[in-house]
Amino acid sequence: MTLATVTVALVASCLFLLPSPSAWGGHIDDGKWWEIPRISEQLGLTREQTERINEIWTDHQKQLIDTRGEIEKAYLDLENLLGKTTVDTQRAYQVAERLGQLHAVQAEQRLKMTIDTRQVLSVEQFDKLKGMRASWEKMLREKRVKDPRKKP
Repeated sequence: MTLATVTVALVASCLFLLPSPSAWGGHIDDGKWWEIPRISEQLGLTREQTERINEIWTDHQKQLIDTRGEIEKAYLDLENLLGKTTVDTQRAYQVAERLGQLHAVQAEQRLKMTIDTRQVLSVEQFDKLKGMRASWEKMLREKRVKDPRKKP
């Protein structure tokens, strides 16, 4: 395993250390966990930290919006290519490759947002956040088990 592979794996694991939006109350749709008073208080976030995390989130969301738009356009291109009577295989492969690249860019942007957010938190705050996430995930798993209508 190369150093780059190990680094990517470690960074990817950091993404999962931040709270899952589905586990929070409030701000679920926009993912702003730091603006939920209960979480902010438990972590002891300062106003400056909250503002900085919000700036990071806003900057990265702008990039993610652009990337999502590019992904949607590429899927539209692929759909049009595949809808033709005769498929231009080479062009379809190029669009498929572009989609792979765009998804990789999107993943990298999310990871960088996580890394930048982590830099704002103290070690203690980050440890608390990891613990909170583990508790939320456990609670969600238990809810899914209790409610058979929900998919696992």
